[in-house]
Amino acid sequence: MDNSINCTTPNENKFELKRKIGIWSCIGLLAGTMVGSGIFVSPAGVMQSVDGNVGLTLCLWTACGFLSLLAALCYAELGAKISESGADFAYHRIAYGKPVGFLYAWTSILVVRSTGNAATAYTFGLYLTGPFYQGDCAPPAVVVKLSAAILLLVITILNSYSVKASAQFQNVFTVAKFIAMAIIILGGFISLGKGNPVGQSNFSDAFDSDNIYGITFAQISLGFYQGLFSYDGWNNLNYVAEEVKESHRNIPRGIIIAVPLVTGFYIMVNVAYLAVLTPTEIMNSQAVAISFADRVLGRFAWIIPLCVCLSTSGSLNGSYLSGGRMPFVAARAGQWPSIFEMVHVHLYTPIPSLILNTTVSLLFLIPGDFDTLLAAFSFTAWTFYGMSAVAVIVLRYRRKDLESPYKVPIIIPIIVTMMSIFLVVGPIVESPSVIYLYALIFIMSGLLVYYPLVHKQCSIPGSASITMFTQLISNSAPTDWESKFD
Repeated sequence: MDNSINCTTPNENKFELKRKIGIWSCIGLLAGTMVGSGIFVSPAGVMQSVDGNVGLTLCLWTACGFLSLLAALCYAELGAKISESGADFAYHRIAYGKPVGFLYAWTSILVVRSTGNAATAYTFGLYLTGPFYQGDCAPPAVVVKLSAAILLLVITILNSYSVKASAQFQNVFTVAKFIAMAIIILGGFISLGKGNPVGQSNFSDAFDSDNIYGITFAQISLGFYQGLFSYDGWNNLNYVAEEVKESHRNIPRGIIIAVPLVTGFYIMVNVAYLAVLTPTEIMNSQAVAISFADRVLGRFAWIIPLCVCLSTSGSLNGSYLSGGRMPFVAARAGQWPSIFEMVHVHLYTPIPSLILNTTVSLLFLIPGDFDTLLAAFSFTAWTFYGMSAVAVIVLRYRRKDLESPYKVPIIIPIIVTMMSIFLVVGPIVESPSVIYLYALIFIMSGLLVYYPLVHKQCSIPGSASITMFTQLISNSAPTDWESKFD
């Protein structure tokens, strides 16, 4: 039974999300979400995985960009074929069935997105408050967390107010990120051109044979893991497919432009780091860009902390603009409480869904111990990515009625699937931990929720009253939506 209040009548225009995201905003959303704090703060993980080998480090960054592009091309076909928001949730539900779609939503909403948002906001708080505490005096945790909480609330308000304003905000900060990377690249290349001995030493023997033969298969997988974390976000455009103008064209175009662009900048930024810092300095640095700025920019080194703040703000906004739709799309598909399928009747934004994301993120921010959760659940990301790559093949043969104006060569989803298996198994083999078992138990526990509340459609006492009250105070209503693909 639907407990919501519908504000439309049969004679009114269809009440649904509006397509306000054009091609430039598509590129800005993808590039702006991919470029977070990772490239500025800690590329050390990739270098550590290959024992400081310069050549293999640059090869890994290139390979991570190439793999991200291949995976994104799979999503381009899925997004052009299935024009529903929600990305993996929609693709898994249609390809494998509703229980699998629910497990993705369960994991994404309650842990993966929320811990990622909390970690991004916390990084913002560290770099915002750090300059106010001189020397070895670190900013108090309460100050950092308060700054992070304020950013979460500001991003929530922005995304609740206007999709267009959020997309414009994303475009501006995406430009700022690329300017920051350009400053690093320019400084590094100038230093290299002047004959910096560190850079000359690094590149003269990039593939040093002393350590290259001792690198293991599992180490390479961990290197991919570290690098791909910095590229993550290449599929975010698919989460807002229903709000993209001409989505069947602009989603593939946005992906084909944004992912190679970010890859090129990432490689050049790493070359710039290596132009002035030794592998040992990079591996021992918690914030490589800060170490680079102290060495190259001198009294203008403050530009980099500022850029990290801008970068994390834009990355968090991109996450909200895309992942903030997950409770909304799950709810309207009947797999999440109905209050979260509501959209503001004038602003056309999923306010209850955004509030849920912020609430869970704030809960993870309070203890601040989200690093363990991120490590435990990050391996699930490539599990779902691999399943989406397989879905490309499944839908081609099982749902021939779904035509797509864009198709990838069949070898691409096969490669992405094989690499997903490699990335999921590698870290577990290298560092087996009971935390992976706990993560698996949590994911599968979603079935205990799915069976009574979704499959049997049992209602929680009082949920109807809560839904109607929340709907009234948020001035929201359910959209006119019916899946064309189930």
